[in-house]
Amino acid sequence: MRWAHWGKRLTAAGIGAALATGCQSTRVPPGVSAEPRTPEQLGTAAPALFAPKSVTAAALRPTGATGAASAAGPGGEVQLASAFATAPGGAALVGPVPENALDLGVALRLAGVNNPTINRAREAVNEALADQLAARALLLPSANVGANYRYHRGALQAATGFQRDVSFESLYLGAGAGVTGAGTAAAPGVRLFAHLGDAAYEPLAARQRVAAQRATARAVQNDTLLAVAVGYLELAAAESRLDILRQGETDLAEVARLTAVYAKAGQGRKADADRAAANLELLRRDLKRAEEEVATASARLCRLLSLDPSVRLRTPGAPPQPVRLVPEDTDPEGLIATALQARPEVAAGAAAVTEARLRTRQERVRPWVPTLSVGYSAGGFGGGLTNSGFGAVRGRAEFDAVAVWNVQGLGLGNRARVRAADAGMGAALAGYDLAVNAVRREVGEALADARAAATQIRTAEAALAIAEEGFKLESDRIKQVPGRPLELIDSFRQLLESRQELLRATVAFNAAQFRLWVAVGNAPE
Repeated sequence: MRWAHWGKRLTAAGIGAALATGCQSTRVPPGVSAEPRTPEQLGTAAPALFAPKSVTAAALRPTGATGAASAAGPGGEVQLASAFATAPGGAALVGPVPENALDLGVALRLAGVNNPTINRAREAVNEALADQLAARALLLPSANVGANYRYHRGALQAATGFQRDVSFESLYLGAGAGVTGAGTAAAPGVRLFAHLGDAAYEPLAARQRVAAQRATARAVQNDTLLAVAVGYLELAAAESRLDILRQGETDLAEVARLTAVYAKAGQGRKADADRAAANLELLRRDLKRAEEEVATASARLCRLLSLDPSVRLRTPGAPPQPVRLVPEDTDPEGLIATALQARPEVAAGAAAVTEARLRTRQERVRPWVPTLSVGYSAGGFGGGLTNSGFGAVRGRAEFDAVAVWNVQGLGLGNRARVRAADAGMGAALAGYDLAVNAVRREVGEALADARAAATQIRTAEAALAIAEEGFKLESDRIKQVPGRPLELIDSFRQLLESRQELLRATVAFNAAQFRLWVAVGNAPE
């Protein structure tokens, strides 16, 4: 089944993509080192970004939706059923919000299915191709077939100046129309009418416009896929933070239970038990907020994927692991040089400059190159005086060729057109410089963010190891000897913050890596 077909079925059914973990996860369980790894170490190719080349029924499994079905047709094609149960007669029954698991590869693939932003850029390319076809056809003649009938009665003035009353009629049938008397055809049967300068330069300019639109479409697609990748990372981060808080709730609930037991047995103070209970309630408040953040991140990702925002998307569920797509210790000048060669924005700017230069040359030669009009007509022509009867229809053929040199406004009009073309070339050069500067800035910022995030990961890992050891010691102490839980709660908060800090650093590193990957000219697909 083609992606466009089942992508439309997903949107219409309101369940989003029936997705699953067909690709390798970019995250590892707690306790495993979060040191960045390369795509090769993950068993993936860097340009593919963890996406399988084909997705079958085994790789698309909706989860958490009662009554949902996913069956494979011939060749492994996926047939998706509604995630909502239906009552007799086809009425939908209100049920829990369906959750659909997806990995990064499938999310990037779905981003190209009926995405309005990408489609608009593609249609701009089609429009430029149509303009190019029209430019190439400027020196091709037009064909006309027609007929005309003329009847005259009354005074006519002869070439000698005398007037006479005459009544006559005429008829023409064939290639062209508007043939009367000794005059040529008003609409020749085959006609070529074009300015030779336009015929020479318009196809060249149209070719550059097509190249610019194609490069712009690639840039739009890269930006859209990058936004999807970042949205996916935000969803994964929100889910991981929720898992951290849930684990913290379990740990703190045990602390609150022990302090309450000690207070009830008279071996501890009630104030300590109340303090632990209050901290537990505050953590549960943060837990509710984290659940809201997960729902918000899922809705944002649905919007980027053009899916129903009511669909609840989720990631495979493992903690995020740093993935190095571009080594952050690479020389920035080398990355910038690579980016300037590969970025579609730079290519679009260069094509726009070339087109502007062609426009300038076109306007400079305009008054020196003629407008050519060539026409040929052939058909049957007959007629005669009204009182003597209609004459026989006889063959008639005409050929006309006219060349006209035009100087607009005594030359001032042409000068104005040249100045306007020069201004357009200056604007195109400025746009190219802006694109180059933007590429340099994006590469530099993404590289700096990746380096900073890598340092933060190492710092957060060290802090987490210390916090885990401290919390373990304090937990063992309060279980063995009743005491004040203040130190234990402080150790718990340090542990909780260290876990979240490592998560933030990891997500920031991955987002910076994706931005750097796109900034140097690669496509996130």
